[in-house]
Amino acid sequence: MNKIDSIIQDIRTAISAVAEDLDSETVDLVNFLGLKDEAAYHSVMDSFYLLEDTQLAKREFLNIDFLEESLGKLYLMFYGVLNSCYMQQQAVLVISEKLRIEQNIEEIRNIEVVTYRNDFSAHSANRGKGKSEHSYILDRLAMREAKVKGYTANSKTGFIFKEANINSLISDWDVMLEKQLTLISKRTPKKQ
Repeated sequence: MNKIDSIIQDIRTAISAVAEDLDSETVDLVNFLGLKDEAAYHSVMDSFYLLEDTQLAKREFLNIDFLEESLGKLYLMFYGVLNSCYMQQQAVLVISEKLRIEQNIEEIRNIEVVTYRNDFSAHSANRGKGKSEHSYILDRLAMREAKVKGYTANSKTGFIFKEANINSLISDWDVMLEKQLTLISKRTPKKQ
């Protein structure tokens, strides 16, 4: 279990302990967390589940052998891990909003791994028409080198190339995610 997993587990354990010890209803947990209402509580809890699930996906990705997997599996894994990071970004933004944590929000919104996800993993053939956003073609051979690399040809200025190491993108995101989860943990009251 890494630090991110541990922080998530600690927060969820604290919430569960209150629920069990107080034989509480959702409204008690809303108050315990200092949330606005039950809808906010459910959003926070759903976001924690999402963080746990996507941590599993990221952990599995970090164990793959880029040279041994088929190209089809590499596409699935690259698209999947990039989307997992995006889902984590959205989950941590929801939790931060509901707990009224304003620190690091711009850094989280502008994290590079999500930019790469948007360009390479969430693109469509018509992305970029009349906009400053462009779809990028993922270089299949670069995936064997653990790279998100490719180009766009639908830019008004011609071809644009981008390249990053996938593990570095994930690592940079994990640093930001851990930082934000640490803040969230400090804002989550402990059981009395």
